[in-house]
Amino acid sequence: MPFSYHPTEISSLPIKHETVEETDHLPVFFSSSCGTKYNIWKHNFDGLTVPIHWHEYIEFIYLLKGHMTAVVQADTYELNEGDLLIINSGDLHMTRVSRPHTPYILIQLSDKRLREFFPELELLHFTTCIKAEEVLRTPQLHNLIIALKDIFEERSDGYQLLFTARLHEFLYTLYKYHSCWAVSRTDSTTGRDLGRIIGIIEWTKENFRQPLTLDSAAGQLGISREYFCRIFKKYTGQTYLEYLCAIRTMNLYDELKTSDLSITLLMEQNGLTNYKTFIRTFKELYGTTPQKVRQGNI
Repeated sequence: MPFSYHPTEISSLPIKHETVEETDHLPVFFSSSCGTKYNIWKHNFDGLTVPIHWHEYIEFIYLLKGHMTAVVQADTYELNEGDLLIINSGDLHMTRVSRPHTPYILIQLSDKRLREFFPELELLHFTTCIKAEEVLRTPQLHNLIIALKDIFEERSDGYQLLFTARLHEFLYTLYKYHSCWAVSRTDSTTGRDLGRIIGIIEWTKENFRQPLTLDSAAGQLGISREYFCRIFKKYTGQTYLEYLCAIRTMNLYDELKTSDLSITLLMEQNGLTNYKTFIRTFKELYGTTPQKVRQGNI
């Protein structure tokens, strides 16, 4: 049966989402290492491309070197060294780095934590992309980001207290200079289409082993195939079939490291039928081949 939901109440959908795994008694997840790991669906994902997903926490990505492409709420951003990407809670997004082990700082802060300061958090919107020159112009913003990195990496006795103090300064600076309050985050049409995409993403995660098609996905939403293809590409930056192949490939990647089954059989179990497409997707996600993963060369 097709999904049903109120067009402007995306957060009320009965769907799953990633949660914050807070680091070492800190109020956030924090990482400043190369090849930062994401929690995507049920995967600990550290590849080149993080497929489209959403979560109920705010995410900050500060690029230390290299290049990153991000698609957030249907808009594409090209990030370079010193740029800061802010993914607001509930935003559909994907990211792609150009090289393995691209270094960036990653901070994830739960809605629950931020709502302690902003009870009407759903109306607060942080600027999505702050370019390097603007980061440097904003009082203390760059210094606070680097201070968080240095405090975390040094981890002196009681560092959590100092880290949390600098984190609050960081959030205050962003709130003061790079945020706004809105009556509504989305209009009814945008909210409806976002809800549709979120719904079909969750449905795909549950059914990816089945022989899914564009027609079956569009049918779940009760809309035409053409309209479905258009809005999925608009809000995710990729086609539905690309997303489906990525989800199947990610699951195969996890099984590849623990199963003795052949790659061909693993493909069959995960609904992957085109070897060339699978290999291309695997390389786009992980920057290597499944054979090398199995051999333990990464």
